[in-house]
Amino acid sequence: MELISLTGPDSHRLERKLGVGSCSIGPRVPGDARPDLTVAPDDRLNWAVFDDFHTPAGSPWPRWIAYEGDDTGWVDWAARRPIEGFSWTPHTAHDLDASRADIGGLGVTVRRAPLRLVLPATGRFSAAGDLSLLTPRLAAGATCPPLGFQPDVAAAPATPYRLPDMPALAGATSLAVSVPPLRQPFDCSSLRQFAGLRSLELAGSLTGLDALAALPGLTALQLRFVPDLAGLPPLETWPGLEHLIAWNVDENVGRQLRSRLRRPDRQWRDSNVSRLRKPEWFATEYGLPFAAWPARSARAAVKAFRAAEATIAVAGTAAAVEEAVRAFVGALNRLPRMETTEREDAQVAVQLLTTATPAGDLSADAAAWFDAARDF
Repeated sequence: MELISLTGPDSHRLERKLGVGSCSIGPRVPGDARPDLTVAPDDRLNWAVFDDFHTPAGSPWPRWIAYEGDDTGWVDWAARRPIEGFSWTPHTAHDLDASRADIGGLGVTVRRAPLRLVLPATGRFSAAGDLSLLTPRLAAGATCPPLGFQPDVAAAPATPYRLPDMPALAGATSLAVSVPPLRQPFDCSSLRQFAGLRSLELAGSLTGLDALAALPGLTALQLRFVPDLAGLPPLETWPGLEHLIAWNVDENVGRQLRSRLRRPDRQWRDSNVSRLRKPEWFATEYGLPFAAWPARSARAAVKAFRAAEATIAVAGTAAAVEEAVRAFVGALNRLPRMETTEREDAQVAVQLLTTATPAGDLSADAAAWFDAARDF
């Protein structure tokens, strides 16, 4: 345990654990894992306190930093001290130039306020949350880095989710987009804005797959946890495609992809099509709405859901169903901080529990039970 002057003289005690190269910095939230260094979102931080720390191999420590707050001094600090990975969750609006930051991988989560950001000139960039709040830009003369997006999507959407227009990133050559398998589908037609893509990774519920034909330069395509691949163009659409991964995907199209890989008229590099799934698998094995939750919270939620499910299966009255729902929500109340999307997931779970019960469809009543019982 070492004293460091992060927000003032000897303000914090830092414990460095053997083999751990990461450090989390942010507010203490009841129920959440405590950050390694607790600060308020508006605290000014002395990032230079880390200058004297190194790994046993001699590289700068920490190698990865997760920071929640609004001090932007990390940008100037990272311009002179390289960081392998930095994830940032701001609370207020920012207009920030991070082009000089030497960060191997920068990730931002935006849910509370707009963020205008000039990306680092090197490394990867990823963004999660409400991407409509993000305005990414490139420094003059900079090329677009590899991109990753994990947008918040709705539980019961009226329309598919589309990436917002990001004209500054139109020159992207590598992109990954991930959404859950059974929530709002991602509309692949919004990828047309990245016409020069060469590497594309998609995960989750997808629609508009025919639009991928507008990306003729693809050389690598990865598809994971996709319940429905209807509309996927034939592999001949991409004459330069040499790397294909399809894992836990729609079995009907998956069989066609597997057959195509076996044909000798094209050389494939590190390619594989496996774990082909029926639609029922996604509904029963991957269908509960907790897949995107932190692992510990997901396990607890699934356990509570199964207990409520078993109780409701033999419940003879609406009152008994209500009691089971309230017990389920009570278990969720004891979990760490719930994000907006997780609250929506919990509401979907209650709908699943109460749509078809021995006492009939109680989902309308259950919405009121849910709101009355939850404290998240």
